[in-house]
Amino acid sequence: MSIVYRRFAFFALEFKSRKMRKKYNSFVKLFYTLFFVATVFVAFAQENTINNEVVSFKKRELNSGFVFDVSNQQDKSDEINYNNEETSLSAKFRFENSFYNLLDYKQEELNAAFEIGPFGGFDEWEYDSGSKNVNANQNFFGISSSANVSYLNRFYYDPKNFTVFDISAWGRYDLYQLSSDSTIVTSGATNNYDESETKDQFSYGFDVKAGWGVGRLSPMNHLMTAHYLLEKYYPGRVFSDFEIAELAQVVAEIKNNRDLRKGHKLEEEMSYISSFMSNKLLLAPADAMQDEWQYSEFDPRYEGKRLEFGPYFTYSNQEPDFVYGGYVQYENSKYRNVKWNRNFSAEIVYHRYEDQDWGTAELDLGWTYFPNLKNQFDFGVKYVSGIEIDGLDNLGTLSHNAIPYAAWYTQFNSKSRMKMNLAWRIADGEQFVLPGPEFSLAIYRSRY
Repeated sequence: MSIVYRRFAFFALEFKSRKMRKKYNSFVKLFYTLFFVATVFVAFAQENTINNEVVSFKKRELNSGFVFDVSNQQDKSDEINYNNEETSLSAKFRFENSFYNLLDYKQEELNAAFEIGPFGGFDEWEYDSGSKNVNANQNFFGISSSANVSYLNRFYYDPKNFTVFDISAWGRYDLYQLSSDSTIVTSGATNNYDESETKDQFSYGFDVKAGWGVGRLSPMNHLMTAHYLLEKYYPGRVFSDFEIAELAQVVAEIKNNRDLRKGHKLEEEMSYISSFMSNKLLLAPADAMQDEWQYSEFDPRYEGKRLEFGPYFTYSNQEPDFVYGGYVQYENSKYRNVKWNRNFSAEIVYHRYEDQDWGTAELDLGWTYFPNLKNQFDFGVKYVSGIEIDGLDNLGTLSHNAIPYAAWYTQFNSKSRMKMNLAWRIADGEQFVLPGPEFSLAIYRSRY
């Protein structure tokens, strides 16, 4: 007789006694009590494992307003063959249509914009060919119009792997007055010229890239909005991750179902939020919450990481007219809390034009701060490097450039917005990055 059978037989005989029955009944009650507690605990734990990161994000906006720009850029004239930089200023009216559709199986973005307005600028340059020396001061003023459209699609054929397709096209027409005050020295003879002429320029082009990738950046906007509203208007109450995620889904449902043509009413949306607070979270509605509900219309704020790579090419009607190559890009965003985001990206690109090859690399480390639902502050620094490639045995000098930047976005009310961007390009030359400032200010109204 086996030991197991012996022990089982002994237990069966002892079970006949009343004392053992009493012990057994107590054991059964304890077992069922523990089983019930464990069941509730497991159910609650499973409820809180909801994937807070995958919340759909749909947003369409029609923006119209004014944009002011100051920057350094290359000379606009096709007839003068030299390397120089100029300071350009512009004030344009912009009309923009932007669309985000970020779902679990695809992430797509569509943007179309048209601009028109005055621009002007100035530069100083020197040209010396040995037999001819030119010193000139130029200034220009005119009107510029431009249009561009871009479409980006990442299609996920499983939760982490995707294909990417990105295409953009642009066109620009400038009509301007060019004035030049120059001194030309040829064979010892000095001549001064003061000329002014009207010129025009039309340029266009498009960029395409396609590839594959792994990973996902998930929009956190609705989760942030839910967390912010609960913390501010119900202080002292501790909310679980599941409760915050539940409200985030309600926020997503409201914003994703907005119809641009019909518009939306803040009072009706706030009534839906208040009903959820009362029925699901058993909270008294906070009337003051409506004052901030009209805000939080930020562009996507991400959490996650992804890596993608593939070929690309760009074409324009100016030199260099056709450039192609390949790229590898890594992005990592960390949603730290309601107020802070950390963002990092790295990209390496190989370029080829006719018989010229070069490579560029860009690192971008930045932070985003949200003091409330009205304002967003961005700051960070980019590092950009480039190198000419003429075979592995003949590499050029590596260029190092840094671009510190800062930005501020604010919402005056449910319709009026402002964006301000400032950057300063610190460059060791003009081959890959033009040194100098970049500043833009946009004041506009939105329909969404």
